[in-house]
This record gives sequence, structure tokens and C-alpha cells, in this order.
Amino acid sequence: MENLPILENEWYILNEMLGDLKSKGIHVPVRVNEGLRFTRFIITHYKDTNKESHAHRDYFMELEATLNSVKTTLFALAQEVGVDYVAQWEKKIEEARLKPPPRPRKTFVKGVPRDRGLDLVRIRFDRNIPESELAQIAHRHEVDISSEEEGIVVLSGAKEKVKSVIREIREKYF
Repeated sequence: MENLPILENEWYILNEMLGDLKSKGIHVPVRVNEGLRFTRFIITHYKDTNKESHAHRDYFMELEATLNSVKTTLFALAQEVGVDYVAQWEKKIEEARLKPPPRPRKTFVKGVPRDRGLDLVRIRFDRNIPESELAQIAHRHEVDISSEEEGIVVLSGAKEKVKSVIREIREKYF
């Protein structure tokens, strides 16, 4: 689909707008985050695999519909900030349609070695889990664990060992 780069640009702007609204204290529904994750997955899949020409049209229609839903929700929430704020983001969306998508930035995670044999996973818990239990599981599997913020832990270690920790955590807590 020839408009994949346009949709990707729009995704970047909507993602930036989401962050800005949250920084202003505006409550954004969870479905917006889910919509952005879904659309990013579809965009990345077809872009990275060069399978765009073999893509099923329904995926692109769903991609466009989901992005439009996210956009509608974010612009409705932006009304709370003001008319000038909405106009600023509308201008950014229009400008994004005219330029190529930005290159994704690599994220540096402090304390994790840059070794291809290692894996890094963030897990978000909906309820409080005693850190001592998680530490015991991680220790048993020889994986490093740290708290990133309340409800989020970061696992790092050999890929297979991280996978086994995830399996055990999933069975025990999800």
C-alpha cells in the first residue's frame, strides 16, 4: 500500500500527542494505547518484512480505521487544553503527510549489556506482587530483575532463561 509511510508518520505524531496530553494531566483511555500498539505492530510488520505488496487489504483498512479512532479520541481530549493546542496538532498531522517517516531511535537501557545473546523484557502487573517472590524466581533462573516503577519490573539475561522466567510468572500471576 502506497500510503504506509503516511500512516507511519501519522502514527508518530499521534504517539507524540498522546505523551503530551498525558504530561498535561489529561486522562487518556487505555484503548488509545492499545490502538497505537496494534497499529505500530502492523506498520512495522509490513515495513520491515517488505511484504507490503502481499498484505491483505483488510489489515490496511483496519490500520486506517484504528488510527482514525485514535486520532478522533486524542483530538476530542485536546479540546480540554484549548483551540490553539488543537490547531497546533492538526498542523503537525498535515505536515507529517508531506515528509518521510523518521528513523526509529534506539533506546538505551541503563545496566543492560549490549550483547545479542541477552534479552530485556518489561512486565507490567495489574496488582501488587511481592518483590521477594519475583526475586526468588529470577534468582532460580539466573536472571537479573529490577523495579522500573510501581507495577513494572525489568528482566534481563540469557534469552532462554528470560523466557522460562516469563513462563513461570505467567503461570503463577496471570
